[in-house]
Amino acid sequence: MASSYLIHYRPKARRREQIAAKDHCTSVTPNYLSNEFSKARDAANAYDHIQATERPTFHGIRALGAWLYEQQNFPQEYIQALMGHAGAKMTKHYQDGHSEKGIEYLEVGVLQIADNKKGPTFR
Repeated sequence: MASSYLIHYRPKARRREQIAAKDHCTSVTPNYLSNEFSKARDAANAYDHIQATERPTFHGIRALGAWLYEQQNFPQEYIQALMGHAGAKMTKHYQDGHSEKGIEYLEVGVLQIADNKKGPTFR
């Protein structure tokens, strides 16, 4: 099924309330990416040791990404375009709060998956 949306899906069924809630039958709802991210995150079982309310979210990672670009002195216009925001105010909203809350970040190396049997290594 063709779609004019970059991010879209083929609906399994077309229910009247779903059609009324969206611009096109293949468009996603506002919470679709967050919900699908949460399902994939939980299916990976990587964060089972963390309470569900404390696990990484799509929105949280997106906001952190915007803040990290800001910390590396990328132009706000670039970050705004990358985030797909129409205005600078929304981009700034995403970036706010990371350093103000006293959150400390630890810079770690990149995980490199080795082709040998020793397993992953850090650089």
